[in-house]
Amino acid sequence: MRAIVFFLCLTTCTTAGVMLPVNDVACKTGGRRVPDGAIPTPEDLAKDAFCAQRVIDRAAPHGVVTIFGSARAKEDWDSYKITRKFAYLWSKENSRYPILTGGGPGLMEAGNRGAKEAGAPSLYFSTYFGSGSEKPNSYTTDGFMFASFAQREADMVDRAAAVVIGQGGVGTEWEIFETLSKVQTRKKARCPIVLLGKRSDWASLFARMDAMKQSRTVSPGDSDLMVVAETPEEAVAIIRAGIRDL
Repeated sequence: MRAIVFFLCLTTCTTAGVMLPVNDVACKTGGRRVPDGAIPTPEDLAKDAFCAQRVIDRAAPHGVVTIFGSARAKEDWDSYKITRKFAYLWSKENSRYPILTGGGPGLMEAGNRGAKEAGAPSLYFSTYFGSGSEKPNSYTTDGFMFASFAQREADMVDRAAAVVIGQGGVGTEWEIFETLSKVQTRKKARCPIVLLGKRSDWASLFARMDAMKQSRTVSPGDSDLMVVAETPEEAVAIIRAGIRDL
C-alpha cells in the first residue's frame, strides 16, 4: 500500500482537498506574493508547509537554532555584533543544529552572516512585506520565501531546538510570545529560549511578565521559560546544556 501511495504522489498529492507540490522545482519559485491585506489561500499554506519541510529535511533534520530580532539593527549596533558573534561561535562547533533566521536585514542578517562566516549552513524562512524589501540577505545558503507571514512564524518556532532573541520591535514581541505560548501550552516541547543582550535591555519584558503574574493570568513559573545571556559565549553554553543530544 505504501508503494502505491508513493507512486500516486510523485506528481501531486492531496490533503483535505488541497493540492500539495511534491517536488523541489515547485519550491524554487517560493510562495506566492499575497497582496497587502489579503488572506493566503489553503494552497498557499500547503506549499509553504511542504517547502519548509523540504528545507529542514535536506539542511537541518535534527532541528535549528532560530534567531529573532530587529530588522532595523545596523552593523555597528551592539545587538548586531553580539548576534553575529553568537551565530559564528554556535555554528563553528554545532552545525548539527544550523542557524535559521527570517532572512532579512538587521539581526537576521547578523545571524546568517555569523553562520556563513563559520562555514556552516545559514538558513532563512522569509516572506514578502510591501515592496518585498525583506528579501533573503546575501549570507543565506538555503531557505524558502513564504506566502503566509503566520505560517513562516509558526515554522520558525516549531522547527527550533532553541530560540535566541535579540532586541526588536512589534514583530519580535510577537515571536517572543508565540514561542512562550507554545511552550507554556505544551504545543511545543520545552527548549532553551535565550534573550541575548544586557539584562537591563530585557527589564521591561520581565516587568510585563510580573504584572501578568500579579493579575494571575500566567503561571508563576512562566517567566522562567526565558533566560538572559549577556554574552555570545553564555548563550552558546545555555543552549548546549539545554539540547540533550549534543
